[in-house]
Amino acid sequence: MLLLTDASAAAPAAHQASGLLEAFVGEQFLPGLALALAIGMLVGIERGWQERDERPGARVAGLRTFSLLGLLGGLAGEAIGGPLSPLLLLLCAGAAGTMMVGYFVDMNREGNVSATSTVAAMLTLALGALAGMGQMAIASVGAGAAVLLLAFREQLHRALAKTSEADFRALIRLVLVVFVILPLLPGTPLGPYGLNPRRLWTVVVVVGSVSFLGYVLVRLVGGRKGAMLTAMVGSLVSSTAVTLDCARRMRAGESLGANQAAIAIGSAIMMLRSLVLVGILVPDILRPVLTLIVPALALAALAAVVLIYRASPDDTALTPGTIRPPDLKLALLFGGLVLLMATAAGWAEQHARGTGAAVVAVGGLFDVDSAIASIGTLPPGTLSTQLAAFAIAAPIVFNSVLKAGMAFGIAGRRAWPAASALLVPALLIGVLIAAAAL
Repeated sequence: MLLLTDASAAAPAAHQASGLLEAFVGEQFLPGLALALAIGMLVGIERGWQERDERPGARVAGLRTFSLLGLLGGLAGEAIGGPLSPLLLLLCAGAAGTMMVGYFVDMNREGNVSATSTVAAMLTLALGALAGMGQMAIASVGAGAAVLLLAFREQLHRALAKTSEADFRALIRLVLVVFVILPLLPGTPLGPYGLNPRRLWTVVVVVGSVSFLGYVLVRLVGGRKGAMLTAMVGSLVSSTAVTLDCARRMRAGESLGANQAAIAIGSAIMMLRSLVLVGILVPDILRPVLTLIVPALALAALAAVVLIYRASPDDTALTPGTIRPPDLKLALLFGGLVLLMATAAGWAEQHARGTGAAVVAVGGLFDVDSAIASIGTLPPGTLSTQLAAFAIAAPIVFNSVLKAGMAFGIAGRRAWPAASALLVPALLIGVLIAAAAL
């Protein structure tokens, strides 16, 4: 009887111990602690590399110390709200104080005034605590950003030394557009046509961001390479923004051949991106869309190759005095134009019922991706397969013609090779649409 009683009393204890073991190795404990340790090791490796020339024992903290800081932070995060929370928080405070004293003594001894390593130690503790609390994504992103900032110290200092007052003003304007105005705008449809102010302002954000990216790349790697990189990166977001920026630079006389080629590259990437989106969002109409777009894509790619070859002699590094940082005039003008066209599309949607394909095509005049997304959200059977394919191909035609017109309007005759690279593939798509409709 006594044995049975002991066994019954031991069963809950064994179950509790099993639960603690599961918590220790389960989703609530081990992954967070492992991430906290990894964050500490990552920061410690970077700090140790930066101070690798120091004699042994001269460093306040290295790989092991930062790893322990991350681990301590992870344990504190795991224990938040538990009985051990005060003890671990006290240990964290002691570790932080020890690091501050150590770096203070080191600064006095070496005469090197820098709080970077001290702040890195505090941040390692905080990121470890976030990982321990289960905020894995925030901890990971924070650790990646911290290591990048620490590792690119020399490059950042060189870039800051080369930054002019005009560069700084351009950056401040972009920060105002992206981080001040955009969050303040309502993200819900307003007015009789359901226009979304935040989405409309995003057009200004994209154009301004691509222009600033292009300026930075041109400054870093020169006219030709900078323009090509801008086209390849920027066209993943908006080929229209790339065209506006390249036309602006052509008007200023900056690397004509390179910017002409960049516009053609952007157009080809836009078509390729559209095909990928169709395959993901509306795979049922991918085959007829391929029939309409692939020949034009091949022609656009060929035009891009020809213009790149012609731009080869233009591969010269531009001195800072020959290029100007972008302003927001073109971005704001383009945003106003998009507002007008969005209003027209909203009016058509309300007063021209039964013309879904036409509305989608007009709505995709500035943003081909939105036309593809609109087709993907329509109820099955709203449009036939062929009509849906036309509704996706038509915005590509309209968008290409629009970009050619903007390039001519901004850069004049200098833009004709790039405009031809836009208009000829667009004409081919128009011919294929007409042939398929017969």
